[in-house]
Amino acid sequence: MLTNEQLHEKLMQLSFEKKQLERFKFLNDLILNGLNAILSSDNHEQIFQKLFSVIHEVISCQDIVLLLVNDKPQQLELVRSTNENLPCEPKPLDKLVHLTEHTLNCFNVKNLPWWTDIFADTFDTINSALSHPFKTSQSHYILLLLSEKRGAFSPQIQELLSSFTSFVANTLTQVETRKLISERDKLLLRQHRIEQSLLQQEKMASLGQLAAGVAHELNNPLGFIYSNLNTLKVYLADFEKVIRAHPSAEQNQQKIDVDFLLDDGKDLIEESLEGARRARDIINNLRSYSHPDDKTSSKMALNQLLDSAVKIAKTQIKHNSVIELKLCAQNPMVIVNANQLNQVILNLIVNANQAVAEGKGIISIQSGFVEDNCYFEIIDNGCGISIEAQSKIFEPFFTTKDIGQGTGLGLSLSKAIIDQHKGQIELRHSSQTGSTFRVTLPAVLV
Repeated sequence: MLTNEQLHEKLMQLSFEKKQLERFKFLNDLILNGLNAILSSDNHEQIFQKLFSVIHEVISCQDIVLLLVNDKPQQLELVRSTNENLPCEPKPLDKLVHLTEHTLNCFNVKNLPWWTDIFADTFDTINSALSHPFKTSQSHYILLLLSEKRGAFSPQIQELLSSFTSFVANTLTQVETRKLISERDKLLLRQHRIEQSLLQQEKMASLGQLAAGVAHELNNPLGFIYSNLNTLKVYLADFEKVIRAHPSAEQNQQKIDVDFLLDDGKDLIEESLEGARRARDIINNLRSYSHPDDKTSSKMALNQLLDSAVKIAKTQIKHNSVIELKLCAQNPMVIVNANQLNQVILNLIVNANQAVAEGKGIISIQSGFVEDNCYFEIIDNGCGISIEAQSKIFEPFFTTKDIGQGTGLGLSLSKAIIDQHKGQIELRHSSQTGSTFRVTLPAVLV
């Protein structure tokens, strides 16, 4: 049987273990609730707001204040407080250095001269304070608990707060590290897209120079072909006159079927001339498009610009899409940089072609007037643009295409060009049946 002394010792041990369990329970509650607060928040401000609520549930105090240690300039800045009326003026750091390095548990703050000098007006009803500094990977904070009661914070509460702030510091450091890694990955992806875009631009610049050279080299022999076909057309007409003027040669005509040769020869020459004209137009358009941009604007007919761009685009999309031109009869006049506007038109046509089903694309191009402006629209029967993506399509480097299939710069550059021309580019409509882009430009009064 236990003696009185043994019973007393046992009770003391149980009481101590109970207090230890209560302390561990408080700490576990703090850590668990604090972890939930951190994981359920999107930014530091939300995290601190929820952490204050967690602390209030376990530790009795009037106010909780979070201060940021700012080395340049040397001062303490208010980050957040449970007291919304708390002044936000920074406090000088030189008199509060000890707060940044050590835990402070003050029984009566009225006995501290530096407290009276700095915080007396701010916390006039406060008698006791408990502060604890902690650092994350990016910042240095001081957590300050305040109470109107003297000696409100026991050594157990001090130890509890110390353990909790250590947990918060470690967890916030991990959150900040993950955020930095995420931002780094975004920057690396953006850098990759920029590099791909620059590489693509270099390729296009080289291709443009090559195309201009090829167009120049082809232009001369094509001129010979076009001229010779016209001459041959004149010769054939003269030959026909001679044949018709000598009926005595009718028997010989029937033997070689001169009528068929004359008619078929005319058709062949006309088809060849038409092909030569189309080739000449394509080469002229290509030479114009590949010509170095002199950054000047001039008065141009919008319909001619659209027609010129379509002739270039057809060579690329003819196996996948059909282009329908529905141009305004008044032929709007605009003051534009022709090369830049060609770039916008071609980009919209290529985007429309990429959005349609293979071999089933219909791209309609329309022009017209609206008030004092003129416009053109590119309408396709493609898959459309998702609602989530519609608000981002003009942002640089945003693309709905697979990596390597697009740089995300086409529409953003197009918008920049149209903005320079004091116009507007917009997505007028998009659904599963297609999209409509409209470009509006100031019209020139004729």
